[in-house]
Amino acid sequence: MLPNFPKPLPEDDKPTNRTINVDDRLYQYLVDVSVREDDLLRALRRETAQYHMARMQLSPEVGQLLALLIKFQSPKKILEIGVFTGYSTLSMAMAMPNNAQLIAIEKKQMWLDIATRYLEQAGVIDRVTTYCDKALSVMTSFLDTERESFDFIFIDADKQNLLAYYQLAKQLLRPGGCLLIDNTLWWGNVADESFTDKDTKIVRELNLTIHKDKDVELSLIPIGDGLTLVRKNT
Repeated sequence: MLPNFPKPLPEDDKPTNRTINVDDRLYQYLVDVSVREDDLLRALRRETAQYHMARMQLSPEVGQLLALLIKFQSPKKILEIGVFTGYSTLSMAMAMPNNAQLIAIEKKQMWLDIATRYLEQAGVIDRVTTYCDKALSVMTSFLDTERESFDFIFIDADKQNLLAYYQLAKQLLRPGGCLLIDNTLWWGNVADESFTDKDTKIVRELNLTIHKDKDVELSLIPIGDGLTLVRKNT
């Protein structure tokens, strides 16, 4: 038995209704009736598909949800941890108010180059500042001048530093701000005790940490690979 692995709910405490399983047919229906993917986003997704790491790319329904949340909140200052080829960056930048600013951190220049090309084509490059660096270093450097200044933070980066990203993001996020973390269901491995690899254990630990954190409100949404939505309390 893995330490801290959640115990099954008693039969009389299980919800009478629950999230449905999404098979391929239902997923295709979901996409067909709800996703309105911009042509540039579609082109970026197709270009990214040629790379062996393509599964790291955000799914279109998650990108659309990101954009919708941006429009709901109208944040002036956004921080993105992990860009990859820029699907999430482009989704958010196109949904941002004209006077907003997005700071995006990615450690590999080749991915930033692709993202920058699409941001330029969309005419939103002036809203985005990119850092080619390790996210921990940049986030830590922000603590002196940017503490509690971000309205919206999105984390979609390496799992090794996930817990540190969360703690730093909480310090950088303003009270009432929104924090989103991708891959929190981790291909379903988090619920399978047979998976004991380091990344799976870190995602499990993060989920438990957020669940116990009284400084925030949360919802783990079963969309894409799992998306945790957090609101920092005032």
